Amino acid sequence: MRIAKLPVVARHLKIGIGTLAVVLIVIGVWVAILQHARPSAGASMSSPVKDQAWDGRAAKRTDAPRKATKDSSLWVKPPAEVAARNYRRQGFAWILRQLGASEEQLNRLSDQDLLAVFLELKQKAQGGDTAAINILGEIALQNCGLGRNDDTLEAYATSQIADAQAFPPKDAAWFTAAMHEDSAFEKRVNAACKQVIDQDEILSWVAARAAQGDGASLWLLSRTENNLTNGQQRLRDAAAAGFPEAQFELAWAIIGGQQGAAGTGSAKVNAGDLLRQSADQLPRSEEELAVCEYSGCDGVAVDLDAAIKHAREAAQRGEIDGMLAMGPHLSAGQVDPNEVMAWGLVHASLVQQGCGGNGFSVREMKSTLGTLNANNITAQARELAEQYWQEFGAQMMANIGCGS
Repeated sequence: MRIAKLPVVARHLKIGIGTLAVVLIVIGVWVAILQHARPSAGASMSSPVKDQAWDGRAAKRTDAPRKATKDSSLWVKPPAEVAARNYRRQGFAWILRQLGASEEQLNRLSDQDLLAVFLELKQKAQGGDTAAINILGEIALQNCGLGRNDDTLEAYATSQIADAQAFPPKDAAWFTAAMHEDSAFEKRVNAACKQVIDQDEILSWVAARAAQGDGASLWLLSRTENNLTNGQQRLRDAAAAGFPEAQFELAWAIIGGQQGAAGTGSAKVNAGDLLRQSADQLPRSEEELAVCEYSGCDGVAVDLDAAIKHAREAAQRGEIDGMLAMGPHLSAGQVDPNEVMAWGLVHASLVQQGCGGNGFSVREMKSTLGTLNANNITAQARELAEQYWQEFGAQMMANIGCGS
């Protein structure tokens, strides 16, 4: 169920709602197969920030940063099997929670009790349980979808493991173990899909719920439409029904300039309202709202104070990309550069623990190690990162859906 995290500009190009299968083929089967990571609202800022006064009180803590400890989990990689399990869990949690999955179900899926959970969901779905129908619909579309096969999985893992030998031996061994864990899990998914999942049958149940106005079912069907206009209408219907993911994705489409996404006439919607409606439930909507407040977008005026506030709150909830994108373009009077560095360290640590990023890859691990070991990170930033980890680490991991 992994969907790659993309910069905001790139993500805005990923709006072809009714063309999921084509996109999966074009970008390569593995991205769809292996990467369960939830989408994020990371941004790349290119416009300069106007010189705007800000007192910075929220960024400058009144209490001195606590001293970082050498053995803190912020700095240390967990065992490879723990990181792989974290990544599996957050890959399921980001969307299955919205569809009605329980924490117990997420734990069992993450612990690879796949066949039993699939069978239980199918039994409940056959009895008319809406949450089970929608969870199975997501599994059918994403986990059991186009192009999944064990040979592709093995080829990718072998290639990545070979490239990882350029790492120091300890890191190479960790990465190799994590890749083996992840590849074995995906093969178990394939086997369970073949035994249980009939996509046409499941989508017929989803369609019946969508006809009754269920927002989650409407969102699922928006991804099956081969006609963009029809897919957009499904997405608008799902957003109007209050499904947070639909509200986020529709806002994303509008911001990206997708023609027709907002609708017309009295039914026309704007991105700002959609992000505000879903921000309480989805930290990435708050993060995207911050990006809009930074540079302005449909339904959102430029407001740098609000942008900083929402970016910081989203970071504390586990969505850090907005702060990392905005921070380098803000003056020290608006956001302390040490704060931006600290959030970068926290983000890298989350990825290292399997609680973010785009899956296990040499590129991802190289970036993470580079951030955590960078020579230009100040002592103040490291201490502040430790403070953020102590204050918000558990909250971030819970929101992301890993670690439990």
